[in-house]
Amino acid sequence: LLSVAAAVAIIGPAMAVSPEEKERTLDYLYSVMPLPDSLNYSRSFWEKNVETSLEARETMPWGHKVPDREWRHFVLPVRVNNEELDSSRMVFYHELRDRVKGLTMTEAALEVNHWLHEKASYRPSDPRTSPALATVRTGWGRCGEESTLGVAAMRSVGIPARQVYTPRWAHTDDNHAWVEVWVDGAWQFLGACEPEPVLDLAWFN
Repeated sequence: LLSVAAAVAIIGPAMAVSPEEKERTLDYLYSVMPLPDSLNYSRSFWEKNVETSLEARETMPWGHKVPDREWRHFVLPVRVNNEELDSSRMVFYHELRDRVKGLTMTEAALEVNHWLHEKASYRPSDPRTSPALATVRTGWGRCGEESTLGVAAMRSVGIPARQVYTPRWAHTDDNHAWVEVWVDGAWQFLGACEPEPVLDLAWFN
């Protein structure tokens, strides 16, 4: 897994962000993150994630179309599940920003999911969810890992995203996880790493 320093070395310095805005955003993030995250990860780790999030908001065409509430709750946070946190936001933003350039928000969400399909496929794994970069490295994961990866990738380019779970289907004693994205004013779903031509389409419907 890449450290923050290694990620910065790969992608270069972030776009200039107002120190005041960065500080306000960082203060907010500290106020809502789980206490262990504030203790287990360095301030520089959180600073770099905030800088990248603010840069994506400025550079993505839909950045300022996302309401502040959705941005604070479903873009800015790094944690998705119970995974170890890594430098995926910086790495994914660098890899995806040009790929989604010039697309609509809906097209960008679909394109990110095609990119996810290139990175990982389904395979059962241990109960603890692996970090997003670990899933990319191995190339596989269960639905929990794939959706954690999916949320991390969507958020990296400023698309609000959240992980959704069902503990049991009506027809079988099994669970599943997928992704919802906020695009153009509404939440819609998709199967992470399961590319489809439109949103609101996955194997379970």
